[in-house]
Amino acid sequence: MNANPFEMLSQFASETGITRDGGQPDNWNTATLARDAVVTHYLKLAEDRGTMGFWSCDTVTGACCPSSGLLRLLGLEPTAHFRIAEFGDFAHPEDRSQAENIWLMIRSGIPVERRFRIVRADRTVRWIDFRSEVVLDDNQQPSRAVGIVIDMTAQHESRETIEDTLGRYRALVNSLATMEWRATADGVPIYSQGWTALTGQLEIHVARGAWMDVIHPEDRERVAAAWGQAVRTLSPYMVNLRLLRANGDYEWFHSRAVPIIKKGGRSHEWLGIIMLHDDLTNHGLPTQNDWHDLTPMQIRAARAMLQWTLGDLSALSGISVSSIRRIEAEGERSTRPASINAIRKAFEDHGLSFGDGNRVCFQNADSRI
Repeated sequence: MNANPFEMLSQFASETGITRDGGQPDNWNTATLARDAVVTHYLKLAEDRGTMGFWSCDTVTGACCPSSGLLRLLGLEPTAHFRIAEFGDFAHPEDRSQAENIWLMIRSGIPVERRFRIVRADRTVRWIDFRSEVVLDDNQQPSRAVGIVIDMTAQHESRETIEDTLGRYRALVNSLATMEWRATADGVPIYSQGWTALTGQLEIHVARGAWMDVIHPEDRERVAAAWGQAVRTLSPYMVNLRLLRANGDYEWFHSRAVPIIKKGGRSHEWLGIIMLHDDLTNHGLPTQNDWHDLTPMQIRAARAMLQWTLGDLSALSGISVSSIRRIEAEGERSTRPASINAIRKAFEDHGLSFGDGNRVCFQNADSRI
């Protein structure tokens, strides 16, 4: 018969002779019983969430004592038969290698810590953490194993969501920028490895403030002033400048950054990008007949360059937020050309223009230098 967590611990204590006062299990004092009552409540609180279960197992006979929380986690009935030696049967077919040798390791006295998918009795799939410890007898041989199984599905899905979001962010940045860079809250640049590839300057030199050395002498004062103003006022930083590339030639780039603000209104860090000047060149304004040829990536990129929210673009174009969200997801096939034209006009009224493919640039970029 399956036992609750406290009964399981009591059974384990009686079998191993473990006591709190050095006497026999049936001689526990009042204080010990009080502590055990607290442990019981903690275990019940943990298991009542439905994401955790405990077990105890004799490594010689294989007899197991699962908690009710573990049976719920596996989708089994409260009276269901359970053996750790058969735990691999719950493993997802693609993760079977992670579970098939668990019992062998436990019997050999090796602690186990694994994360894999299981298929519950109701055929739903969950991610779990399986952890166990082995208790040795007086002869230093494995006699009993105890363990915990934790449902990690929510955490796993959250991590995947974050990774997907980061992947989309990286794709957008890579479509716009030559490189990405960061700076501390007080304005000390922390360039990525792309900086060395771009300029030939090592990161250790950047950390010592030598990043200004690769800026054209005629641009340094203007760049320093713009960066200092941005850091002092926590306002977006935008400047065109010439950088000395690793090949020894100067080329025009556009650098911009925004502060990441904490709840208290202070900067946490700065995130920035550097774009090659050729990517900002105006290749001519489109004709009225071409205006509807605007891609979802161009709209997203334009909003990022101007730091507009969906609400900002909606207010300036007259197109609803839901429509803009649909256009960014599906493109021009999902809406009327007039709506895309209105969105395009809002962007162009604020200094952007659009070229072939997914090109987005500032109008008259040279006049901003």
